[in-house]
Amino acid sequence: MAMQHELSDIRKGIGFQRGVYAFCRVFIGPFVRAALHFKCKPCKVKSETFLCLGNHTQNLDPALMVIGTRRHMRFVANASLTKGAAGFLLNPLFGIIPREKGAKGDAAIASIEANLRAGISVGMFPEGNRSWDGETEYISPRTARLVKDTGAALLTYRFTGGYLLRPRWAEYGRKGPMRGELVHEYTAEELSGMTVDEVYAAICRDLRVNAYEVQKASGDVYKGKHLAEGMQYAAYLCPHCLRFGTIETSGDTISCKCGLSARYLETGWFEKGNHMPFDHLAEWNRFQKKWMREHSGELKQQTAVPIASDEGFRLTLKKEGTYTQLSENASVAMYGNRLELVWENGSVAYRIEEITGYGTFLSRSMYFNCGPSIRYQLIATGPVSTLKYYALWRSLSGREYL
Repeated sequence: MAMQHELSDIRKGIGFQRGVYAFCRVFIGPFVRAALHFKCKPCKVKSETFLCLGNHTQNLDPALMVIGTRRHMRFVANASLTKGAAGFLLNPLFGIIPREKGAKGDAAIASIEANLRAGISVGMFPEGNRSWDGETEYISPRTARLVKDTGAALLTYRFTGGYLLRPRWAEYGRKGPMRGELVHEYTAEELSGMTVDEVYAAICRDLRVNAYEVQKASGDVYKGKHLAEGMQYAAYLCPHCLRFGTIETSGDTISCKCGLSARYLETGWFEKGNHMPFDHLAEWNRFQKKWMREHSGELKQQTAVPIASDEGFRLTLKKEGTYTQLSENASVAMYGNRLELVWENGSVAYRIEEITGYGTFLSRSMYFNCGPSIRYQLIATGPVSTLKYYALWRSLSGREYL
């Protein structure tokens, strides 16, 4: 009886939501497809209920996945979208499954499983974030365990072109093609005969995209203005002088005061200038990750002066579920053993091991958790790379910088 009551609650509003999806697909979908120059391979999903996984390149990826599969599903999304005015609108219309960034995903996993048991398909992007550099981000093996535990069918849906159309770091969008395709539909029976490791390998294989390999093969171009502006959010370590936060961008050019220079092309590749060893941002990001891994020991010893510091952050504290605006102009500094925040009326410092979770959102915002009840959210008002703080935290805390 309790189980039936639970399933009934989960299915509440599902008929209305499916109607909203159908309306959007017919009347809004053509405009979305035209705006993003989106083309999808025709496909027919056979499974009644499924978990659909996709690589994440654009904010509108959920809508494009629905357009591509022509099937209704509830999506896992950032919990912030389910609160306030946005939540008031989005929750009843689309039935979002909230996932608190930087926190354990147990509640979201339970909700996914409950929806699938109730016969409602679910869509999610297992990277958890849009790609910073054009390559599919790390996917947790826990995703494969979830697939096995649900007993539902699995769809893998792959987007190409979306990253170069609007890189996560970019200040401006471009015009160019984007494509979507259903890579594979794994039936429940097929999955039952696969191990967790085999499922994980299949997910990673199906969703892997290197934007530069795709562009090179297709010859697509992505035209726009000021193509390089914003890249300093992702390219935070200069490969020539090895300093943090010194990269500058203007128009199509990338530079550092040490003399490094390059031009960002409509293909997404670099026209190399002085001291630029990379052909594109993915190579640059691989270098950053490798450098952080190899020099983590040295970084941990830097406790007298900051490894990186910036000012001009809007700072918010979330404690026991209550949000408090602390400052419009806070500063942050990361040392080898601690993170410090300073604002007009106060300051805090946390040892690296006290920070239990760290992440970035959009292009220049970040958050970190200290235990289950305290979260600080920072939004940079200027061109600051928040990604470097995430990378430093992972390196200093002994976590592999994935």
